[in-house]
Amino acid sequence: MSAPLARSAQTKKGVRAQTYEEHVSGVRDAAMRHASSVGVFSVKHRDALAAVVRVASIYHDLGKLDDFFQDILIRNNHDNCGFNHCEAGTAELLKYKQGEAALLVYSHHIGLPEFAKEKVRVANEKNFFLRDCSQFPAPHHERTNALIEIKPAPHYERTDAFLKDYLDKHRAIFPEDDAKGIVQKFGASNLARRVALSCLVDADHGNSAQHTGDETALSGIPLRAADRLQALDNYVANLAATKTPSNEQEHERHALRQKIYTSCRERKLADNERIVSCDSPVGTGKTTAVLAHLLRVAAERNLRRIFVVLPFTTIIDQSVGVYRKALVLPGEEAEKVVAAHHHKVEFSGDDHAELRQLAQTWEAPIIVTTAVQFFETLAANKPAALRKLHQIAGSAVFVDETHAAMPAALWPQMWRWLCELADDWSCHFVLASGSLARFWELEDFVPGKNRRDIPRLVADADAQPAFDAEKKRVRLAVLKNKNGAVYVAKEDLADAVLAAPGPRLVVFNTVQSAAVFARYLREERNLGLNIEHLSTALTPFDRNRILQRIKTNLASHWKDWVLVATSCVEAGVDFSFRTGFRERAAFANLLQLAGRVNRNNEHSDAFVYDFQHNADEQLTLHPHFKTAAKIVGQLFENDNGANELGPEQCTKALQMELNQSTGEMEETAENIREAESVCDFPKVAKLCRLITTATTTVLVGDEICKRFENKDRKNFPTSQEIMLNSVQIWDNKLKDISVSEIGFGTDLLRIQSGCYDNFLGYMKGLLGVRDFQQNGSCF
Repeated sequence: MSAPLARSAQTKKGVRAQTYEEHVSGVRDAAMRHASSVGVFSVKHRDALAAVVRVASIYHDLGKLDDFFQDILIRNNHDNCGFNHCEAGTAELLKYKQGEAALLVYSHHIGLPEFAKEKVRVANEKNFFLRDCSQFPAPHHERTNALIEIKPAPHYERTDAFLKDYLDKHRAIFPEDDAKGIVQKFGASNLARRVALSCLVDADHGNSAQHTGDETALSGIPLRAADRLQALDNYVANLAATKTPSNEQEHERHALRQKIYTSCRERKLADNERIVSCDSPVGTGKTTAVLAHLLRVAAERNLRRIFVVLPFTTIIDQSVGVYRKALVLPGEEAEKVVAAHHHKVEFSGDDHAELRQLAQTWEAPIIVTTAVQFFETLAANKPAALRKLHQIAGSAVFVDETHAAMPAALWPQMWRWLCELADDWSCHFVLASGSLARFWELEDFVPGKNRRDIPRLVADADAQPAFDAEKKRVRLAVLKNKNGAVYVAKEDLADAVLAAPGPRLVVFNTVQSAAVFARYLREERNLGLNIEHLSTALTPFDRNRILQRIKTNLASHWKDWVLVATSCVEAGVDFSFRTGFRERAAFANLLQLAGRVNRNNEHSDAFVYDFQHNADEQLTLHPHFKTAAKIVGQLFENDNGANELGPEQCTKALQMELNQSTGEMEETAENIREAESVCDFPKVAKLCRLITTATTTVLVGDEICKRFENKDRKNFPTSQEIMLNSVQIWDNKLKDISVSEIGFGTDLLRIQSGCYDNFLGYMKGLLGVRDFQQNGSCF
């Protein structure tokens, strides 16, 4: 009798069948390695994590030993009639009260469930918690060429009838591995359950992908924090040596940055100080200063990884470029040391399992990713998203531009998770922003009983000169039209922009408004000026090219040009424009834009104008900023500190916003807390989405699309290639843009030729539709 299988052969790829023994032993060993690596950083959960992950990995595919399923695998028949191979392992573990391990087995394909639904499924006085009550074969499913006929019945009935047979086959292969060990529990920590499932899922997906040749086993590059800190010191010193200040103001700015770098690098912390803040003003070198601090902490505490969490995808590659120059050691491959993770490329559909290889796994020692990726992973319940979660334990995390990381309603729960990661998983966090509202000091976010002291990273003596200098660098003003009204038309805004000293930066709240105004300046107000446009309507590849042009322009003596953008340029970019214009949003947004104007004190005076435009069919308003914009108006009207550039004003503005809110934020925060407390994992994941409007990954470019359409998996684009050559488009806008499938259903789409260019991105196609709807013509 041949050995039972876990995976069918893939003849076209030349991949042999994988035996049950190979797969289960491989998953067990990999899952235990993950659990062991994580357990080093968690005294509280170490033993439970190791025990639960071990038992779950051994029984996760027990149901595949069913004769029916073996027939499917042997004959390479994908028609499994909806057979749930996770049910048997779940049942065996529940029998021995191994509830935590049973939950992992149950969830390793479908995701963590809602406990309340599981607990109410009781029939004939039998507990069906985590059991599959659906009918097998699935209703109305006719299996052709069946060698084994199946009488329709609930899944649990078949499992109960054949469980002994499965176990006999399993124990013939793994005689020493059973479910009768000591029961371990994670208590009230749902984060620990997510980490445990992450260990199992990463092992399971990785083993399968390595067997088919879609992934290779990664040995992991060590962080070598002390060595990289020395490399960073050298980089900063060389950078300073190449810049000669042109005036006294620039000289003072340079000296200030050096002081901030040293202050952060040498900051002494108590062992229990694992969350700190850095509110040094924009342009004072926080990026390298905070990184120096994280490397020092990582070296002292033997941490294994550094995360840099940024609010926008547009600035990732610029940051990655700096980190690779500064941190890669001799003989290393830069891409394997500093990894960039842009927007989501996670495909979990059962029909397209081959696309799971594109999920990022956060293996590199330094990960630069987005706030969406990082924080939604903490809240996730689906396997594809959770696969990488276990890599966070034992990490130093730099949440850059914290003010823009997420909607305010999500911070209370995210704060609880950050505290748990710091206290129970040995993580260290720096929350940094030049417009940092200290939300953890506000009762609406963190009740007094849960409050903890968050020290400032920069010593007060070093920070105060930076705040004093900030008051002189930029002046804020409200833009008005010729009649003195605060709402300006597109034409009035263009007049003001073109009359201001250049180069000028104009930032809108929506992708559409930025594209509309950029096109208007280029096509209708064409004065021979160079108009640049930057937003997430463009692929990362095109954004990188535009960023390079912007840097070149700013470094030249050419001043008469305009950049029109969205808030993606307000964080993490080293720009210094002469004049700025910012559509009214939150006070923090205004301060962030001020950080991209006269950044180095090159000019004795510089202005940032706050403006409100008249909404029309094409210039759109962002509903998220309605209350925040109202607060900014009040600050200007009352002369209530609107011209003060500092974190105190940001905290004050946030408190004013909360006081005038309708209670929606508090309601959402409470709903998340309640859902997490009752283990409603799907609801938590849904409520904790940073971007609530669904988006779809859409590929751009014929060459990359053809590599999918040819169905040659060996020639499939890498995850990095997909991220660089794709855009995320709101689902509610897809109907107005010509997209088509490329062979994987709606999991992966391509944009049609003529609907994208390297100036407006996908907004070229969308604005063309809008033009036709308004004028009956696309021209």
